[in-house]
Amino acid sequence: MLAPEKFAVWMTANVHRDKYGEYRYHPRSDSHSKQLCLSVLEDLIDNCPVIREQAESRSIVYGINLEVESASGKRKTLDLAIGTPAGAPEFGAEPIATGPIEDLLFSCEAKSCMTEHSKSKPRLYDELSSSHEIVHQGWPDAIATGISVVNIASEFVSPLRQRAGQPLEVTSHKQPEAAGGMIEHLRGLRFRDSVGGVGFEAYSTIVIDCDNRGPATLWADPPAPQPGDLDQYETYLRRICGFWEERFPQLR
Repeated sequence: MLAPEKFAVWMTANVHRDKYGEYRYHPRSDSHSKQLCLSVLEDLIDNCPVIREQAESRSIVYGINLEVESASGKRKTLDLAIGTPAGAPEFGAEPIATGPIEDLLFSCEAKSCMTEHSKSKPRLYDELSSSHEIVHQGWPDAIATGISVVNIASEFVSPLRQRAGQPLEVTSHKQPEAAGGMIEHLRGLRFRDSVGGVGFEAYSTIVIDCDNRGPATLWADPPAPQPGDLDQYETYLRRICGFWEERFPQLR
């Protein structure tokens, strides 16, 4: 089971409570981003032999919500980062240790669009684009990636729209057009195939069906990316593994 399937399973079991109700997803929580990034990390270790070997030898460590500063002074919090250790790693049950990073080798920017698809297009695009720009300014050979979760549910209960004593407010979406529009919009993100270029080394869009009350399911049919598409998750993994073997086969 890869990260998209794991994430849908996790979303189904996840419960976020506030004073108005229980939800699978809450925009003021980063638990979904953390979970998705940890699943991506597991997939990289399972599918990339060089990464697995370097993790086991403690040559690399990872961080979640890690703040870094580029050479130009721009500060950025990375949802997931992998790099060489800057200090004593913390060993846990995972096959890779966590700890401060000296040289950034990999980053992942995780975003989600659960509702208001049209309104969210400029923000998501800009946040994803700025991520690879800041990473490559500070670490030109780093593998900068992004991943987005796009909701294809025709109805969604937004926690931020609920009010005490009022009936449940449900937002309706015209699907699959709303999700398809966001997926196509994010296909405008730039990619690069070599150091010195501009763009992500890898990017993927994951599509789920989640009304924020019942189970979440992974949506595999169009308009979700299909096998062979540049923004499909297996393609995302293959590109990362390929770039890693090319750029970081051995670490000091």
